[in-house]
Amino acid sequence: MGRLSSPYGVKGWIRVQSYASSPASIADHKVWWVKVNSRWTSIDLKGVREHQEGLIVKFTGFDDREQIAKLRGFEFGIDRHLLPSLEQDEYYWHELVGFAVINTAGESFGVIDYLFESGAQPVVVTRDEDQQRLIPWVDHIITRVDSENRILTVDWALDY
Repeated sequence: MGRLSSPYGVKGWIRVQSYASSPASIADHKVWWVKVNSRWTSIDLKGVREHQEGLIVKFTGFDDREQIAKLRGFEFGIDRHLLPSLEQDEYYWHELVGFAVINTAGESFGVIDYLFESGAQPVVVTRDEDQQRLIPWVDHIITRVDSENRILTVDWALDY
């Protein structure tokens, strides 16, 4: 669902970077899962506030800046079964991570490492042994999502 960013103030609040299409929707979930040292740990959400262009949150048991700073940079999510159902041809980003990416010429870009919102459109980040590539998620570039075989086909050249 997102990433915990940096502490806010001295009372245990932290900024969040939400990957949700509606960032405020993360407040609907009272239990969050935070990936701490490669392990998912549940944490109870105590409060959420809008701040500037984003959100800050407070968790139960984190009452000062030093405690919450230990979670800086960690990913967070919710129980998968709580996610709303999607329409056909809609995808949750976490479902696409690990898909092989090829272009219409059959050249490989490696696999999807992660996705992010750039402001103009989402961006797919691929990774192979040699490099990382960024591909915009727009209709004329993303030509096929094959969920069964976990392959994303793009109309994008290797040298873009």
